Amino acid sequence: MEAEFGSAHEAIAWALRRLRTPIVKSPSIFKMGRKTAIFERYPDCSPWEKVAEAVFILRVVERNLTEIECAVLQTYFTGGLERGEQVAQLVGRELDRDRWFVLDILKSWARDRPRHSTAWWAKKYRVSGSTISRWNEKIIENLDIKLASAMTGAQRALQESGHVIE
Repeated sequence: MEAEFGSAHEAIAWALRRLRTPIVKSPSIFKMGRKTAIFERYPDCSPWEKVAEAVFILRVVERNLTEIECAVLQTYFTGGLERGEQVAQLVGRELDRDRWFVLDILKSWARDRPRHSTAWWAKKYRVSGSTISRWNEKIIENLDIKLASAMTGAQRALQESGHVIE
């Protein structure tokens, strides 16, 4: 198969979306009424071959990144549900912050709903809202650095495997 994606971000997002999409054998009224995408990846492949390609993309990324980089990518793309606690624990240790506070910030960074508001955290730690905002910015900066590093490694790995156009 030839390279189909312009970036690692696009390839990983497609792979995760493909793995979460059920394969429906017979057409349903709902599916027939839906708008179809203008450009579909791998149009000559069966749905099962697309799932296999998605798994292959994710395995290429996993083999070339560290465990924490994989966890950061998965957290970013899935909303912090599966491996968020692992990332929160690492970042919490690095920045000397409570892992539950870091997990709340991580959830909002990954487009998920945090458990508590910044006002709640300020009250809990007996600090001002601006202090919580400053801590929040440092945590997000740390997560952005880890994500950029993971995306760089994924881009390189997917270019070598031929999934991403150089």
